[in-house]
Amino acid sequence: MEEGEYEEAIKYLEKAIEYAYKMEPALVDLESEMKLDRHMGAPFNNLGWAYNELEDYERGLEYIEKSLLIVPNQDGEYVNKGNALYGLYEYEAALESYDQALAIGDEKYAYYGKGRALFDLERYEEALEQFDIYLGMDESDMDGFEAKIYTLLQLGRYEDASRLADDLIRQEPDNYETYRIKAAVIEDTGNIDLIETHYKSMIEKFPDNMEVYVQMMETYNALGDFERVKSSYNAAVQKDQSNADIHIAMGDVHMERSMYVQAARYYDYALQLQPRHEEGSINRLRALYNGRRNYQCIAFGEEAGKQEFSSSLIPWFTGQCHFDLNQYTEAIKAMERVIDLDPQDDEAYATIAYSYYMLEEYDRAEEFCEKSLELYSGNSMALYIQNAIQDSRKPLGERIKHFFQDNYLYIGSIPDVDTILSKLDQKELTTAEIAAVIDRAIQQGDVFTSVIYGQEYDQFTGRPDQDVLYEDQGTIAYFRIYEFNPSTDDRFIEYLDQISSPETKKLVIDLRGNTGGDMDSANHILDALLPECVTSMLIERDGYADNYYSDADYIAFRHIYVLVDGNTASASELLTLGLSTYLPNVMIIGQDTYGKGVGQRVFEDKANKIMVIAVNHYWNVRQNNIMHSHIRPDIYVKSSKLEDYMQPIRADR
Repeated sequence: MEEGEYEEAIKYLEKAIEYAYKMEPALVDLESEMKLDRHMGAPFNNLGWAYNELEDYERGLEYIEKSLLIVPNQDGEYVNKGNALYGLYEYEAALESYDQALAIGDEKYAYYGKGRALFDLERYEEALEQFDIYLGMDESDMDGFEAKIYTLLQLGRYEDASRLADDLIRQEPDNYETYRIKAAVIEDTGNIDLIETHYKSMIEKFPDNMEVYVQMMETYNALGDFERVKSSYNAAVQKDQSNADIHIAMGDVHMERSMYVQAARYYDYALQLQPRHEEGSINRLRALYNGRRNYQCIAFGEEAGKQEFSSSLIPWFTGQCHFDLNQYTEAIKAMERVIDLDPQDDEAYATIAYSYYMLEEYDRAEEFCEKSLELYSGNSMALYIQNAIQDSRKPLGERIKHFFQDNYLYIGSIPDVDTILSKLDQKELTTAEIAAVIDRAIQQGDVFTSVIYGQEYDQFTGRPDQDVLYEDQGTIAYFRIYEFNPSTDDRFIEYLDQISSPETKKLVIDLRGNTGGDMDSANHILDALLPECVTSMLIERDGYADNYYSDADYIAFRHIYVLVDGNTASASELLTLGLSTYLPNVMIIGQDTYGKGVGQRVFEDKANKIMVIAVNHYWNVRQNNIMHSHIRPDIYVKSSKLEDYMQPIRADR
């Protein structure tokens, strides 16, 4: 523990607990106070301390609580409990525990803990008092001085904070930490000249300490000065390009700026230097996941998993990517690895439950819902799946009735709709009978709501999954998107990332005959091609609006051409309109599009081979909706031949 080797310490402490259980079997299921020798509680308390240090505060608290049932108690046990509660953001409860420690003895860390909790509760005067007491007991602890300085800054006492930082430097002129704390004080002023002068002095004083550059980057990033961040990074790389922490810091800067793809590249630089860098591996996975690079995330996650890292986050990100790609069997396997590493992860159990639900294995889904809710009764995903499973056991007609009532956009304008839909309450309806009822409940003129069942269902769901075609045509990157499925965006982005020097090339997106599909998929493609913006807005019948956002990361092309015709509709029109609205270098070629400014929601029952597709919302791109209208091309092409569409593109030099 003293060496900071917490995982190694846990192995020995667990053995100590095994001996404790052999000596006193009543400890196994201990639920009330038991008087024993104080040493019997030590392994439980120390195991809690170890988990606290690993920031697994829930598990830390579990062992500390057991330690406190073994009486008499020591002040250190209550300090450990306070630290666990603090880590769980339960500041009031942490204060109570620190006070209990002080009621037993004058434990200095209880004062420090109280100061931290009071600081986070914004009770700065009280926090300052506790830090002063603590520093009176330990005048050598830089953490205590740093905490006091931050508290003074929160109180607006900059001069006092600055003087204290200067005193620390005078007392310990060769201690890097004193200069680092002074940098934090100067950062609070926002004065770039002062900050630069101080960092120059730090570089001169500590020429071989690369942490100076990391802190410089963090400071300039906090001040929003990205150019100085880049210059600090370049100076660091010039000095020592083999330092992995510098690349990780640059990756972190890009992550904070929502530039996930670029962040992943910097983490990759770090991992080329230190392949077993666990934090770098986790950060790269997080960047790929947030950047919706699911295939890359899975490939890297599987490689990282071979390193036998202890963190459950590596299989967790891999599992989430499989889940987002609708690869539910693979998602289950990854989440099972998460549980092997962290049996208390309620989210992993919930994701497994959701995956089994999507595979229509409801008994298994229910089993994992229960496991998730045993760990955390408020897990929203598990509760949702639990309700969905109960709903799945209702008669088919009743389920479709509720789906239609909850989702159909025009339901308020249908006369006698409740009477019509009440026919679905009859038992043992055939799919044809259900379809006939829904047909009577659809608003006249609504051609976008339908029921697919029987042989038509087999034909519809059995179509080959060829949604994206990519061709590298030299200076032209040509994409044909036939339809938008849930994973169309992933395939498109996977191809997109393989294009070298895209800024020198022309991107062609061929949407001819594409009648639409998954709105999420179209919005995610917009995210990959657009700078930071609201790509679209979905508006439901109750007026509720759901915005889709593009982050700061995007792939820029010299010119973008979108090919459309009269059958280009819905999600295809959203993609076309989004690109032409937000980018100046987009040209639309072809014919007037269909004009479908609504989207649908789908109910599907695979066992009964039925699918209900119901119009559910309107969609806008920057307040523009094309319902009962269409998108007009910039260049009209009467022909249906691809070469005629491509002619103006090839002519553009």
